[in-house]
Amino acid sequence: MERGIGVDNEAGVVVIGDGNTVGFGTGAGTRTAVRSAYREQVRRIAPPELAGREEELAELAEFCRTGTGYRWWRADAWAGKTALMAWLALDPPPGVRIVPFFVTARLGAQNDVVAYVDVVLEQLAELAGEGLPALLTAATREAHLLRLYASAAGACAARGERLVLLVDGLDEDRGVTTGPDAHSIAALLPYGTLDLPVVVSGRLNPPLPADVPEDHPLGDPSIVRLLSSSPKARAIRAEAERELKHFLTGGGLPYELLGLLTAAGGGLTADDLAELTGEVPYRVRDVLRTGPGRTFALRGEAYLLAHEELVVQAREMLGARELGRWRAALCDWAGEWRARGWPDGTPGYLLHGWFPMLRAAGDLDRMLACALDEGRHARLSEETGGIGEALGEVRATGEAVLERGERAELVVTMLRLGFRRSELTRRNGEVPAALAASWAAAGQVERAVAMVHGENRVATVEGLCAVAARLLDLGDRERAESLVAEAEELVLGQKRRLDRDRMTGHLVPLLLATGALDGAERLFRSVESTHERGGPLLALLDALCAAGEHERAAGLARAEQHDGLRARAVDRVHRALLAAGRVDEAGRVLREAVAEHEKLGPVLFLDGSRALREAGCEERGDALFTEALRTLDADRPFSAASQVVRALAAAGTWGHVREALARAPEDSRAFFLYEGVEGLIEAGRLDEADERLVEIPPQDAEGLRERLAESFVRAGRLDRARALIEGLDGAWRDGPVREYAQALCAADRLDRATALVEGGGRAGAFAGIGVADALLEAGDRTAALGFLVSAERVLRAPTSGTATIPVARAVEALAGVPGQEDAACALLGAAERRGGDENAWWLVSPLVATGQRERAERAAWSTEEWARPSSLHKVLEAHLGAGEHESVVNLAERAAHNGGYERTLLSLAAVGGLAKAGSLEQAMCLALAQPSYEAPEACALVAAGMAEAGRAEEAAEWIARVRTSLGGEVFSAVVPDLVRAWLALDRREEAVLLVERARAAVGPPYVSSQAPYLARALVLLGRYEEAVSYASEADPPNAAELLLSAAKDLLAADEYERVATVLAGLHPLGRSCAEVYAELARVHPDPGRAHRFAALALHLGTWSDAVAAVLHLVPRAVPLVLAEAERLLGDPVD
Repeated sequence: MERGIGVDNEAGVVVIGDGNTVGFGTGAGTRTAVRSAYREQVRRIAPPELAGREEELAELAEFCRTGTGYRWWRADAWAGKTALMAWLALDPPPGVRIVPFFVTARLGAQNDVVAYVDVVLEQLAELAGEGLPALLTAATREAHLLRLYASAAGACAARGERLVLLVDGLDEDRGVTTGPDAHSIAALLPYGTLDLPVVVSGRLNPPLPADVPEDHPLGDPSIVRLLSSSPKARAIRAEAERELKHFLTGGGLPYELLGLLTAAGGGLTADDLAELTGEVPYRVRDVLRTGPGRTFALRGEAYLLAHEELVVQAREMLGARELGRWRAALCDWAGEWRARGWPDGTPGYLLHGWFPMLRAAGDLDRMLACALDEGRHARLSEETGGIGEALGEVRATGEAVLERGERAELVVTMLRLGFRRSELTRRNGEVPAALAASWAAAGQVERAVAMVHGENRVATVEGLCAVAARLLDLGDRERAESLVAEAEELVLGQKRRLDRDRMTGHLVPLLLATGALDGAERLFRSVESTHERGGPLLALLDALCAAGEHERAAGLARAEQHDGLRARAVDRVHRALLAAGRVDEAGRVLREAVAEHEKLGPVLFLDGSRALREAGCEERGDALFTEALRTLDADRPFSAASQVVRALAAAGTWGHVREALARAPEDSRAFFLYEGVEGLIEAGRLDEADERLVEIPPQDAEGLRERLAESFVRAGRLDRARALIEGLDGAWRDGPVREYAQALCAADRLDRATALVEGGGRAGAFAGIGVADALLEAGDRTAALGFLVSAERVLRAPTSGTATIPVARAVEALAGVPGQEDAACALLGAAERRGGDENAWWLVSPLVATGQRERAERAAWSTEEWARPSSLHKVLEAHLGAGEHESVVNLAERAAHNGGYERTLLSLAAVGGLAKAGSLEQAMCLALAQPSYEAPEACALVAAGMAEAGRAEEAAEWIARVRTSLGGEVFSAVVPDLVRAWLALDRREEAVLLVERARAAVGPPYVSSQAPYLARALVLLGRYEEAVSYASEADPPNAAELLLSAAKDLLAADEYERVATVLAGLHPLGRSCAEVYAELARVHPDPGRAHRFAALALHLGTWSDAVAAVLHLVPRAVPLVLAEAERLLGDPVD
């Protein structure tokens, strides 16, 4: 039988085999085998077809499904090992998940332990549904890997899948040595009792690295399988090696090309090589495509060595000195382009390939120069449309700096990188998902994807999903699924619970659109935030019903815990059954839901009656409406009151709404009225909603006004929509004005739509996106691109806030540096002139820091409502710190008069602060004035203060007040302060008993409720390890936030090393983790450790969050911070 040989010149892969051709997989398995971004690299390695490997593939498939331990496939070079492994990775057997890594010398930074950890951890974290550590060191790498091996394997098993690890080219690991300091990939491969089969491949008879344990399965000869090669393959290899030797010994241009391409790691075009060698491009191309033609391969327009073995041989033959000379030539070339300001036409290698080469070579000084080069990043951003690649360079350089933490200027270097990263993000401006989606619709998909990649992962997922949705609309399913897979990785790797919930809200509809029903449901079930559950749940129910799975949908709807959302969910399934003509079944679903949740009866009947009428079942609808009214007993307050109001309004009975409002508690009426107007909008009663809207305070009605405006646009009522849109402020206007402009174009009123765009500003930019979408639908791509370019220019321009907010943090830091008080005040004055609003929320902290407390308080009271509670809290703490206790009382009393969260936060903070400061009479007066639902916490704070002041009898009285106010129930928020009280009274056994009772009552830790208080109580008891263990018991996203809370408590207890240990596992939390690192840096007694913690804070967060710690440790950095602040304030603002 003819032996097939295929050469993929794009990837430089030689594929050899016997027999028939195995077609490249295009089924579901191919699309989902490798879900991380690494999948695209595997695609480049894989051949377009695999000939004659049916037997090997069958054996591999069987091993993946049922085998245990290891299989080590060995063969000489050029036998097709990599092609076989890539094929398996992209098209695994059903029910198998493969995590691959390909050790490759041709691609920079892909042939050592660091690369293995980066690539494999990303994939394992996704499969395990856990966060990805942002920074790994030699001290933490193995622990993270071993944990995730087990977590990912377990998660796959729970889904009925089997995880397999695949490592190709194990013998090409650059980190392998034979001495005692060997550091190899092989040593990190899993073994033992874990059900995680491992497939590896490599050359014949490779030595095991010295760090591989003696009992490792790699030492077992029974795991070895030999892969045969062919005479033709050997002929290709012999010819290629002859060509390589010809290049090396022939001198002249061929030798120069070989040296440059080997040093560069590939990626240079013929024009690049011509510029570097002084030859004409034609001559370069002629050498590369004729004569020794098997040595090089093309990837696009760029050349690289055609096989891994050639890379290894070329490096060995050239030697370190010669490779260094050619790298120097590349760096000189880069220097010439830098001197020219990185103009248009800068070679692609210098933008995309040079930094990976520097990283692979370990050239940290040049990596720093690259990462801090603003001009190069500007050119890179202009070319790609985003900042993702530039941010990646800055982060990679930061990791390299941290890995070599012995540098004398560690903190200052990380500060400079922090400046650069923040500036990239600031200059990137805002990239609305709608803008990126429009660019994708205009055919600029790569630009659209690059635009949405940034520091904010929630925004990145939203953007990826918006682009994917538009691609699905356009029929580009393959690219859409790739973006959905990338978004899913980000979601599963997110450790912040609320952020993960938000990201899931964007992702679930896209998973449904791609047919991943089970995956969407599994992801939805992980959402805890009620606010974020609604959209995904309703989308999931729609998809289930569309698939005919009404029973499954009904069960999901009835299982929802939140009353309001449960009512909407049941209504959704009820309507779907009615639409399918299954009226009796719809009635049964409704009755079953009422039987399970009787208090929702009125709501479900009201919604059900409206659905029946809309479905043409008038008589049934009227009867159900009558039954609904009968269930509303006028003699008692009804349950689910706000939802009843919504349902009554939607049913068109505003008179009943008025009655319900009259019966509602006074402080709930505004909220109920809001729900009523929302019900009118939901039912399409837009004019009535418009009339009722005036009854709601303007500051509370923005969300309703936004939804009403969008509803008028979709109903074709454009004039009324316009009036509402003109009354919207800021971001509330974005969506409506975009839809309005698009609708104007559809109505042949392009002149009015264009006038909106010409109005400028943010609203004009969003109108421009709407016009562009309309033009794209009409087929006028050229005109649409003009509107998109203009919109992007406006939206991505830096705003005043992006400059003044970090400057305000710099003011706070400078105010704490001896001798810099005047500089802090001068900088604050400049920031105020730039900001233009004397009551802006960001002013409060720097005013406090510079001792201007009265002015800070005035600003806090005048700031935006959303920022007022936290701003006032900062002022209150400043008054406490200054001993101004009367001001604290006045502030708390004024906040109490305003009500809401403002009252709760300020009142309890005042009670606790005054009690700790010894102003117990003032604390008692405030505590006694608290409403009943806040009394337990206030009393516990006073009890702790009394006990710590030595007033034992009074402390006991206040502890009794706590018990009385709770009525025997467990409320963990009071536990830490009661523990403080018992410990101060020298009654530790009472404190321990209290904590144990609370833990028994609360059950497993859960971040959204009472667990942080119990962890804090354990810290107060000195049971530090138990506190950490308790927090770790929660599921991963909850555990991360609980551990961060515990770390703060441990920091307050001066347990610095324990804090550092906990934080080492929380790097995926990013900025939240960085803020604690910054605090740790300020108090840690060891200067070296403190400097490293400050550097970590700069790496994981923003420089403005860490600047106080930086200046505390490195006062000589003051000129750098001042210069950066002045630069920010000097930038023009649109």
